[in-house]
Amino acid sequence: MTGMLHRKEADFALSGMSLSAERASVSDHTRGFYFDELVLVTRFPDSTQVGWTFFIRPFDWLVFLLLGCGLVLMTVVLALMDRWFVRAHRGSWTMGREKGKRAPLMFSSLTQSAEVLFGSLLGRAVDYNGASTSGRVLLVAWLLMSLVTVATYTGKLTSYSVITKQPLPFRTLEELVKRSDYTWGVTKGTSMEDFLRNSTNKDYQLFYRKMLEFEESDPHIRSNDIDFSVTKILRENYVRLTSESFYKYRKTQHCRLTMAQERLSQDTLVVYLQKGSPFTQLFDETIAQVTETGLMEHLTRKWFPEQKDCDGDETQVMSVSLELVPVAFLLAAGGLTLASGTLLLEFLTRNNRGRR
Repeated sequence: MTGMLHRKEADFALSGMSLSAERASVSDHTRGFYFDELVLVTRFPDSTQVGWTFFIRPFDWLVFLLLGCGLVLMTVVLALMDRWFVRAHRGSWTMGREKGKRAPLMFSSLTQSAEVLFGSLLGRAVDYNGASTSGRVLLVAWLLMSLVTVATYTGKLTSYSVITKQPLPFRTLEELVKRSDYTWGVTKGTSMEDFLRNSTNKDYQLFYRKMLEFEESDPHIRSNDIDFSVTKILRENYVRLTSESFYKYRKTQHCRLTMAQERLSQDTLVVYLQKGSPFTQLFDETIAQVTETGLMEHLTRKWFPEQKDCDGDETQVMSVSLELVPVAFLLAAGGLTLASGTLLLEFLTRNNRGRR
C-alpha cells in the first residue's frame, strides 16, 4: 500500500498501518487514530500430559508395589485359612458346598482367593464361597482397603483428565528467549519485523535471530495467514508477536489464547496519504472529531469486546485421544494372553490328574 501511494496509484491507505519513519519518508500521514501495543500471544499450557503412563500416574510406584505385595500375601493367607478350616472340619464343611463341590486343592484355593482379591481392586462384585470365618473377616478388611484405593485412584484419574489452565512459564521476552521448548515469529513484512531487526536491545536481537533459525526448519514461523497462525498457537508451544487488538479479537473466538505480561512497544495507527496530499488536513480534523466525541472508544468496545466468559472457563474435560486408546487395547491383549496361559495350565493340570 505504501508503494501504491508513492507511485500515486492510490490517494490514501487505511489499514492497521503503524507509524514508521520509513513510510513517512515517502508519504504523508494523519494524527494517530488508534494506539496499540505489541504483545506476546500464545496459549495456556495444559496441566494434562497424555502418554503411556497416563493410567499409572495417579499412584506413586511405591503404592503399586505395596498393592502387589499385599495382593500376593493376602492371597496366600486367605487360601491357607480356608484350606486349614476344611481340613479341620472334614466331613461337615466343604468349600463351595452350596454348589455341591468337594474341598478344592491348594491350587484351586489360591486361584479363587487371587480372583476374589484382585477383582475387588477393580471394583467388581465379590462372590466368595469360603468356609472359614477368619477368611471372611480378612476379606472384609481387604474390601474396605480396596474401596478406599479404588475411590482414590478414580478421583485422581478423573482430575488428570480435566485440562486446567496453568500460568505461563514466562512473563517477559527476556524469559522467553532463554527457553528451548518454545518457538516464535511475527507476520512477515510488517513494521514489527523492522522493529526487531533494527532494535539495539540484545533480547530483541536474540528474539529475531532465533526466529530466523526457526524459519529454516519451519517456513510457517512468519506466516501471513492469520487463521493458520492462530491454529499454530493453539496446537504448539508457539508465540506470536502481534498487536494487542489482534489478541482481543481472537480471544473472543478462542478462550485458550493468552498473552505474556510484558508489553514490548506501542504502535500508533495512522492513515497514510500521498506525499503533499491536500486531504491530509481534512483527515486530521475528522479523526480529531471522531476521537473527541467518543465515537472511536465506542467502536473499540464494539469490535474488541472484553471476553468475560473466558475468565471463568478455567477447566475443560480432556477428549479421549489416540494416545489413550492403544493403552486400553494393550491391557485387553494382556488379559487375553494371561487367560490363554491359564487355560493351557488348567488343561495340563487336568491331564496330569487323569493319568494319576
